[in-house]
Amino acid sequence: MENDGSIPEVLDLSNPDHLRLLMEANVRYFDPPLSETESATASTSSNVSSASPTPVDSSSLELSSLVDSDLEEDLSEPINPPTREPLSDDEDETQQSSTDEERGWRRGATKPPSWEFSGTSGLQRELSDPTPLGYLKLLIDDDMMQSIVDETNRYAQTSLANKTLTPSSRFRKWTDVTLETMWAFFGLIIGMGLIIVDDLEEYWSTDPVYALPLFRSVMSRDQFNLILSYLHLCNNADNQPRDSPNYDPLFKIRKFVDALNNNFQRTFHPGKDIAIDEAMVAWRGNLSFRVYNPDKPDKFGIKVFQLCDSQTGYCSNLEFYTGKKAPSAKGATFDVVERLIRPYINCGRTLYVDNYYTSPDLFTYLKEQRTLACGTMRINRKNGPPKTMIPKLKKTEKETVALTNGVITLLRFFDKREVNVLTTAHDNSVVDTGKVNRSTGDPIIKLHAVNEYNKLMGAVDRSDQMVAYNAFKRRTLKWWKKAFFHMFGLGVLNAYLIYRATTPARGQQSHRIFRRELVKQLVSQAPVGRSPASKSGRELGESTIFRLTARHFPTPILPKSDAAKKRKPQRDCAVCTEKGNRKQSRFECTSCDVGLHVHPCFQIFHTCVNPRRAFKRRHPSGEAQAE
Repeated sequence: MENDGSIPEVLDLSNPDHLRLLMEANVRYFDPPLSETESATASTSSNVSSASPTPVDSSSLELSSLVDSDLEEDLSEPINPPTREPLSDDEDETQQSSTDEERGWRRGATKPPSWEFSGTSGLQRELSDPTPLGYLKLLIDDDMMQSIVDETNRYAQTSLANKTLTPSSRFRKWTDVTLETMWAFFGLIIGMGLIIVDDLEEYWSTDPVYALPLFRSVMSRDQFNLILSYLHLCNNADNQPRDSPNYDPLFKIRKFVDALNNNFQRTFHPGKDIAIDEAMVAWRGNLSFRVYNPDKPDKFGIKVFQLCDSQTGYCSNLEFYTGKKAPSAKGATFDVVERLIRPYINCGRTLYVDNYYTSPDLFTYLKEQRTLACGTMRINRKNGPPKTMIPKLKKTEKETVALTNGVITLLRFFDKREVNVLTTAHDNSVVDTGKVNRSTGDPIIKLHAVNEYNKLMGAVDRSDQMVAYNAFKRRTLKWWKKAFFHMFGLGVLNAYLIYRATTPARGQQSHRIFRRELVKQLVSQAPVGRSPASKSGRELGESTIFRLTARHFPTPILPKSDAAKKRKPQRDCAVCTEKGNRKQSRFECTSCDVGLHVHPCFQIFHTCVNPRRAFKRRHPSGEAQAE
């Protein structure tokens, strides 16, 4: 074949002419731009290269050593530049998106808008009774309590009709609950959160060491246990099976939670700053929507999304997590925040969230709704800055990197680790926190966004903590009872927070005293259902505790004056005296101001809750030992 300068169809590296042509063609490959003739030659070469090559023998490998070492790598590559295949639709969108992000994000910070807060805040309903019970009834009113009464009585009647009771069964003592009795029952529930004992039975113990007469004076132990057993919030006949499209996992508490949440929203409006986070209802039993959160004190339980006022801690809106659902195109966390904040947008509020919720899409949407936002962010969030623009920071560097796309600002700095804060409410300015570094004495300076986030983000955790302090913690096999008592405790806490917000700071009661006074008001509504004949029943109080626990000594009764007619005065014995059968003693207990025989009446009076009954049981004849 003649050597006309073109590359032959079959290449033989042992042929020096073929090797020279390959080298010349390789040089032309790197010489831009190509002429029309060279382009035609390159096209021909492309066709040639696609043909099946002839196997190379050992002689061709030996001749390869004649090639300059700088060209060995070039010779191993195709002669002509590879033709790039068209991108798929997905790859094209990714490339375009990356280009748009790089053009949209830049170094710097966006100045936040100076919107005035135009919403309403504070108490929105008239308060006719400024007492703890009056504040509570703003949120848990008589209609809600009457619904609980009706459903409890319905469930008890249905359950008892299907039971075969033994003659001694405590369930035979059941009587329908009234509204007053139910309020008193919840008064005891709140009281049990203030006074913690190991066993529920100990609240009704007659042992002087425990001495809790309030519970015995309101209702019997069996009555309390019966109400607790049959407590119900819904009509079971209306429940839907699990495979039904109308099945509601929260059916057991849905009516109460919806009514409570509605009262939360219309009674008190949050201020300018609000926060969204999760609260936990502790539960370790089997439940399809039980979650594990290692960052919470109660790590296993039912998750509740809450929106709280950052200043007061008042819970304004809440939503239970009941398992995974089909999210919108924006994502599940976007949907949760949008539902919770919907009543409070378009009035200049600022929302604070953690990195579970923070995303550029959410903050952009909120800004369009005239609502600012700030929160820590996971750096791999969709539509965030491209990785090429995110610098790696070192612990020794004090620098803060600010990136913006004109709507939102990302602040990246190194604290104990790299921290990313996304905000539409702040720029990259710093403020003096008012604190001093203990080791150096220098003032502590922080980013304005970080300082505000630290102050205003913890409202939900604070609310959850205050509910847990005085919670009714009793074991139960029913998850919905755990959730219900948590919601009831949240209602009591919100009532207290309204009281604090509407009462001058001077003279405000503490949370514990507020609950104590609330218990007194609630139990006072209890009907007198127990026999008031003996003073050991409803009248037991502080005097009884003093009688049974203080130090007492028998003292001779002295004449009131020197001119007194009786030189050896006596008093009726408080233990053995009966109606129509007076028994007097020359001794008394000056601390209790009662007359008592030295033996056995003095000992019985100061060791028995009901001393007269104890005396009759020990001395059927009714005679005390002569003094």
